Formats: sequence, structure tokens, C-alpha cells
Amino acid sequence: MRVFYARSGERTDAYRLLAAALHECYGVPCPRIARDRFGKPYFPARPDIHFSISHTRGLVMAVLDGAPCGCDAEALRPVSRSVALRVTAPGELDSFTFMELWTLKESYFKLLGHTELPFSQLVFRRDGRDIVPPGPTVHARLYTLPGLQLAAVSRISPPEEIKCLQLRRE
Repeated sequence: MRVFYARSGERTDAYRLLAAALHECYGVPCPRIARDRFGKPYFPARPDIHFSISHTRGLVMAVLDGAPCGCDAEALRPVSRSVALRVTAPGELDSFTFMELWTLKESYFKLLGHTELPFSQLVFRRDGRDIVPPGPTVHARLYTLPGLQLAAVSRISPPEEIKCLQLRRE
């Protein structure tokens, strides 16, 4: 899975980053985007390319893969312990920060496209340095940038190093 980010304060720049990532990886323009019945975006004309995008204050993120994938980016901010305990499983906060878990769980949710399980039942754990997602055959990776936490998950290939792309102004 290829992972990209760009410094930006504009939500719409996530789509510009997606287009730049598609050009870099496949040499193609961004196809039309549709949404499935759960709202998950996809390319009807390119079922071989899966993607996910995210945005937060000052950054946009995109991932591309040959199978379902997901990503999330969040600006670091304080979170109350009561909120953290509502969305985490017992013991998860012993191995991860809240924002690491939040971005992992958001990414996993985007990979699936939907889930009826509450976030507290999507349990991540560590096995040494490896992150073990709740589902089989899923790869996960965390990325930390100054003031930001990012995560990416994929069905078939481990997420690569994150790459910064410059967005062209139109």
C-alpha cells in the first residue's frame, strides 16, 4: 500500500492529493468517484485501485492499494479519560496512546466500509513492534508527524513509508 500526505488546511485538497497519488503510482488521472450503499468511496471504472482519504487541521492524507484500505489523520489534542474509555477495549491504552487507537480504528472502519461493532470492540494489540488489527489478513501502521497522528490499514500489503507530495495549485 502506498501512503501519501500533503500539508494543507483545505478539506478539498484531499482529492487533489488523491489525484497526485494516482498520477505518481499509476500514471492515470483521477477517475470518477462513486459511493457504495454504506458511503464508502470507490472508482467504478478502476475496481483494481482501492483508496482512502483523510484530512485534519493542516494535513491531508491518501492511501492507494490493490485491495480495500483505510487511513485516518488527526491533529493531536487532549481527550478526556471518560471519552477514551468509551471507545477503547480494556488494556488497549496500556500499549497505545488514545490518538494512535483512534486513527487505527477509524482506518479500520474505512477499510471495512461499515461495521455494526462499536469502536470499543475493534481491538488492536501489539506483538513486539507489530500492530495486530482485529481482523485476519489486515496490515496496520502508525505514522507520527509533529502535532499529528496518522494510521493506515490494508487487506493485502503492509503500508509503506509515508511520502509527502506537493499539491499543484490550479
